[in-house]
Amino acid sequence: MKKIYILALAAASILPFSSCSDFLDREPITKPEAGTFLSGAIQVENYINGLYMTLPSFSKFGLGVRSEEKNSDNIIAEKYDQRLHGQNNQFSGASEWQTGYQNLRKVNYFFHNYKVPEAQENEDVLSLKGEAYFFRAYWHFYLLKKFGSIPVMDTFWDENATVEGLQIPAKSRNEVARFILKDLNDAKLLLHSRSKYSGIRVNKEAAMTLAMNVALYEGTWEKYHAKDGFAALVNESDYFLGEVMKWGDELFECGISLYKEGKNPGDAFAALFNSKDLSGMSEVLLWRKYSSDEGVFHDVNGNLKAGVVDSEGAAGITQSLVDNYLNQDGTPINPADEKFMSFKQTFEGRDPRLLQTVMNEGAKFASATTATPMHLEEYSDENKNRISPPKLAGDGNSRSLTGYHIRLGIDTTFVSGNGETALSVIRYAEALLAYAEAAEELGKWSDIVATKTLKELRARAGIQYVTPVKDNNFTDFGYELTPVLQEVRRERRSELALQGFRLDDLMRWKGDKLIVGKRGKGAYVGKPGDVESLLFKSFSPDNQMRIRERLTLDDNGWADPLAGTLPSGYQFHVDRDYLLPIPPSELELNKTLNQNPKW
Repeated sequence: MKKIYILALAAASILPFSSCSDFLDREPITKPEAGTFLSGAIQVENYINGLYMTLPSFSKFGLGVRSEEKNSDNIIAEKYDQRLHGQNNQFSGASEWQTGYQNLRKVNYFFHNYKVPEAQENEDVLSLKGEAYFFRAYWHFYLLKKFGSIPVMDTFWDENATVEGLQIPAKSRNEVARFILKDLNDAKLLLHSRSKYSGIRVNKEAAMTLAMNVALYEGTWEKYHAKDGFAALVNESDYFLGEVMKWGDELFECGISLYKEGKNPGDAFAALFNSKDLSGMSEVLLWRKYSSDEGVFHDVNGNLKAGVVDSEGAAGITQSLVDNYLNQDGTPINPADEKFMSFKQTFEGRDPRLLQTVMNEGAKFASATTATPMHLEEYSDENKNRISPPKLAGDGNSRSLTGYHIRLGIDTTFVSGNGETALSVIRYAEALLAYAEAAEELGKWSDIVATKTLKELRARAGIQYVTPVKDNNFTDFGYELTPVLQEVRRERRSELALQGFRLDDLMRWKGDKLIVGKRGKGAYVGKPGDVESLLFKSFSPDNQMRIRERLTLDDNGWADPLAGTLPSGYQFHVDRDYLLPIPPSELELNKTLNQNPKW
């Protein structure tokens, strides 16, 4: 098969994709002659290749998924997330609704026009058909997470659709989840294994991992929202959590393993994000390739080199995320320890993934041979050329609000020009985390489960595994967590940081206590007259003045950049904002739909 990352661009101009979510106002599809368009392997492949354009990607501008988590407690942004602050309105779900149903329509067009004769349905053609099932499941899951109960779109609605024909009631969220799992099972039965195309195409193991993510999301949503306005009509939490383990037991037999190559702890983890070719890492089940020679590239490296955390404005990684990481000996930190007032000591003896995720002393924003490493030292005319602190005194979107910049994905060979680092879309680590969480939620945790999951992840990271005990400093969700669940949630946040998972986790865990009244803080800076940090003293007098003028500190001297903007913290509406509103235009079109709670 041809390379997807090339074909996807060329295919965009020929695929019959609608540009409008309102089926009565959209541009009609121009149909090819009946029975000829998707009747051969080449036509099928070309069409399916076009669907890959809808998967997560790095754009030629911005940071893509790296900065997405400003919608959570992992990143503080000057242009804060409106949903977190309760500022969504009745139209806030329009783009997401359109995106989801547009992409479902594209997939269903394939099924509607698929006419390959049975005699020509070889393994490759059937695997392509399996990819279509995967994409249909993927986009239903996207809509489920954002809207809950939705109309399932399993048939193609063409330009002849009538208002009466579009009166399709929403299915309850657990029915939607069951439909998604069925599509993924159908996909699994047809798809090639990851080894066939080295993860560059949708494969059986990727579909199985997505199924585990779907079942985990629905199972925990139904558990933690069982008594609020977002509860499922029938609580099937145990069923879905059981599905996580069922799919996981099958996946464990597929021969996939975590990538572990590297001289130092953290090297293997870093390579998952700063490499150009992920084909040799079986852990990366599905990934997107970039190549300047083929005209497919991004500017993530250029943005990371400049210290950008959010392309829309000043931002920074939160102290909360930094505090989440364990010590390298497997014990949790005590955030109140005075040593964490030191930027340097914050990173000493910690989980190597922290050092690979957040810029720290000795790390470089770009090429290991040409860039100046981050270095803190009290400023003087004699040493100013070797000092390179975080960009607290920077301008525009390069300015850090917290002192913590993104290191995850920095290409250590990058100097300038186009970025070519690959993007992991689905990883085996996600399956291990899902399995561990489901096992504990079901009361099935054991040393065997720990060995398959948390022990594996921590061994790869270079952390000693310690039997979970209650951590009184762990994030307070407003309800009791077992020591194992504390560690599973901690591990998930550390392993998946800045990869687009945190908001989904907070939503399914009913994590509003981490949002309401909170706004996130940054590193210790120190107020005038207090113990000023080396972080602050590393700046010239002029830049120290700039920092004092622009950066708000809390009463104890820690960066509190949104104190003036959000004096009472985020005002997330716990009875409304767990789901997005169904667009008014869709409610007008489809009279069977009911608006989500409090909208």
